[in-house]
Amino acid sequence: MNKRLLTSASTIIALLTAGLLTTGTASAGAHGGAAVSKIEDLPARTGDWSPEEIARGREQLVAAIDAAWIRIIASGRDQEVLKTEPANMPGASQSYIVRLVDCLPQPEIAPWPEKPVGMFKDILETGVIRQLTQGVPETPANTSWYFSGVSQKYQDMVIEAIGDHYDVDLKVETVVLAPGRLPATSILTDGKIDFISQLNALGGNTQGMRRRMSRRFSCTMSASSQFIHIPEKSELAEEINSLNDLIARPDISICAGPLTTQTAQAYMPEHTVKTKYVNDLTACDKAVKEGKLDVIINPLHDLSIGGIDGYRAVHTLIVAGTPLWVAAEGITCKDDGNPRTEDECHRDEPL
Repeated sequence: MNKRLLTSASTIIALLTAGLLTTGTASAGAHGGAAVSKIEDLPARTGDWSPEEIARGREQLVAAIDAAWIRIIASGRDQEVLKTEPANMPGASQSYIVRLVDCLPQPEIAPWPEKPVGMFKDILETGVIRQLTQGVPETPANTSWYFSGVSQKYQDMVIEAIGDHYDVDLKVETVVLAPGRLPATSILTDGKIDFISQLNALGGNTQGMRRRMSRRFSCTMSASSQFIHIPEKSELAEEINSLNDLIARPDISICAGPLTTQTAQAYMPEHTVKTKYVNDLTACDKAVKEGKLDVIINPLHDLSIGGIDGYRAVHTLIVAGTPLWVAAEGITCKDDGNPRTEDECHRDEPL
């Protein structure tokens, strides 16, 4: 019998009472209005599993997510979601949510995992799966708001499909962190959560490691391009016509939101890149109009979707995709005693 810390109803009730978790429909990528969780007080999902069962259970969770998602895109249900988003302009998301085809709609080659073990078996037996989200206010002033509605509906469909296949009423518990850079890999590796929602793009890094190397990941569930937004009345509107034009001008300062900042900083290390983690649309617009920064970069192809006019958009031809993330073995993260510090992580055995 597995020694599970999450199977006890009294344990779950105690966590909810203490305000460590939220339940119900999960918000993928942002969780407005929820209190920040006390990571240090959360129990880990553990059991008397062998190293092989631990690895296989994690692989099974990813495979189940992929099996569900591939069936969803094969049915076209993902595109139906885009017709309803964002809430302020239903259907506009069809113009900025990109299909990144790292998983084709071919259910016949995406079987559901059989004979669950480890954490995946525990998830199905308890009927509870725990995710990590970020407490960004869910308002149209945040770029993430235009994506989180889509992400939430996609994730809800995936969780429902997994539950339906295994005949489990699967509930999502949410662990919420404050806006800003996150020690997400540490929390995942420690077993405090089962997966990370669509917070992180595939190409980025967390805690000193490429995410592709420090975690397992599912199919890309949504993707978006990056656009340079230039004030129409600025001289730059005629001078900047591509990403390369901007890269060649390190004197041009950039305002970015959390969905863009790593990309902008990586491609333009010589530029000044200021990140606005909360209300990035309105904050960046204000900074540019006050002359403090020159241009905005974010994933919206037209800022008027967010109620901001007066900008010309230039496509960078960069596309970023977001999956769901599951823990990998052989990853160790430093611990300075503060669970909110983004301590460095490393592989136990270098490649």
